[in-house]
Amino acid sequence: MQRVRVKALVSALTLTAATGAVWLGLATPAQAATCSWYSGQTGTSSNCDNKDPDVLAASCGNDGQTLHSTRLKRSYDGVADGPLLELRYSPSCRTVWGRLTGAWGTDADQGGCIVTVHRNSDGQEYSRRPAFGATNATVWSNTVYDAGVTAYVKANCDTSPGYQYSGQTAGY
Repeated sequence: MQRVRVKALVSALTLTAATGAVWLGLATPAQAATCSWYSGQTGTSSNCDNKDPDVLAASCGNDGQTLHSTRLKRSYDGVADGPLLELRYSPSCRTVWGRLTGAWGTDADQGGCIVTVHRNSDGQEYSRRPAFGATNATVWSNTVYDAGVTAYVKANCDTSPGYQYSGQTAGY
């Protein structure tokens, strides 16, 4: 009889904890978002395209990782001393996005930076810029789903005439 009560108590506590985790949005990787291609649109359109990776991360187990990175190069001499460009990937959701660190926003005399993720299968791209007047900012693009296809990220920055930076990561 004592053993039955203990099992019932453990079952009730487990159910309460699981319900609370779902209610609080604390999904585990096993409970990750279900990303997929829309029917008949493999390689071209997904329910996880164009999502903010910070918002999507909670349902993807917060498992984003940097797979490729590069420093942007100055256009006039090729020196790689610009902002850091990263291709980020979530294994749980199979999504890719770009992150640019050390970026600046547009203002009265400069074009600012832009980071773009590009899916190779259909050319789909999503881009984002830092806020107007931002300095030393981190900015990321929205996501593309990449199950069975590849993607890369690219970025461009313009400080003034003669001072442009650009770069692209390897694909994944």
